[in-house]
Amino acid sequence: MRNLSRNWKLGFVALCVATIGPVSAAAQAVGAAPAPQQVAQPDPAKSTRIVTLGTAAGPRSLSDRAGPATLLQVGDRIYLIDAGAGVSHGLAKIGIQPDQVRRIFLTHLHFDHVAGIPTMLGFAWQRRPSEPIEIYGPPATREYMARVTNLVGFTSDIYAAEMPPTPPVAQMVVAHDVDVSGPAVIYKDDLITVTAVENSHYATIPADRRPLGAARSYAYRFDTPDRSIVFTGDTGPSEAVTELARGADILVAEVMDMDYTLSQLSQLFNTPVAQLKPVAEHMLQEHLSPQAVGEMGKRADVAMVVLSHIGTGENNHDLRLFTSGVQAVYPGPVVVANDGDAF
Repeated sequence: MRNLSRNWKLGFVALCVATIGPVSAAAQAVGAAPAPQQVAQPDPAKSTRIVTLGTAAGPRSLSDRAGPATLLQVGDRIYLIDAGAGVSHGLAKIGIQPDQVRRIFLTHLHFDHVAGIPTMLGFAWQRRPSEPIEIYGPPATREYMARVTNLVGFTSDIYAAEMPPTPPVAQMVVAHDVDVSGPAVIYKDDLITVTAVENSHYATIPADRRPLGAARSYAYRFDTPDRSIVFTGDTGPSEAVTELARGADILVAEVMDMDYTLSQLSQLFNTPVAQLKPVAEHMLQEHLSPQAVGEMGKRADVAMVVLSHIGTGENNHDLRLFTSGVQAVYPGPVVVANDGDAF
């Protein structure tokens, strides 16, 4: 997928203006064309791409979409946003092994967004990563990772009995609990700055019924040398997320077919939709319809919308529902991502 970043487009427009605009008096006198303008070439060591490794809404198992996971690559450095089921396979398909991922950012701790972490850690442990894998996520991320490393360690100990001395899985992970509400920088290195803001994905859970892991759900903004990319995570309409996305090159947004999903849940629970009040409130207030995505993209003035975390059935679902719904409000380019798409 070609790079449609705002900077690229503005640079292209500037080049066209410089080429066809007014020429100097001397050039007009001799009929000479204006001198070609020098356009700075991107630095490959700092260029950015994203790959939608898994694009399914969940938690459910689909034949054509893996669980939510997106790779962000800046130069040769690799970051991961969420790690749903199938993430290790998705990485392998683009030539990347789990031990090459050094930073993982979890938007929230719902199963569909973290189910691939145990497998990733098991595969990475076999390859003996040269440095720890750092995992950033909402409060209870450290507790979740402690339980995961205990689980993976149970099986890795069997392998270790017939291998050269190998550090335990628990020493391979450094987990960070991030506790913010308003926008805050939670990570920064020489290539990226990561800003988090709380979104509205847990808005309808009563305060006295929030289990461990339901304290926060985040959207993330990644500012790199050449692009700005915002991941909504799972969220409903949110002023905070809209502001986080202000002027971004790419908005990677979840999207749901609310009516279809509620009908599927009604069949699953064998309960009329009218009696699924808490679930219906969750879907309608804590997820995004195509129109809500379009409104967010328009108000934030983003250059492009990429739809992921697709809330549909399998691949026989008419995806035009999503693009047309977003484009009814948002004037820019809209793409429904598939697993393995690169931007």
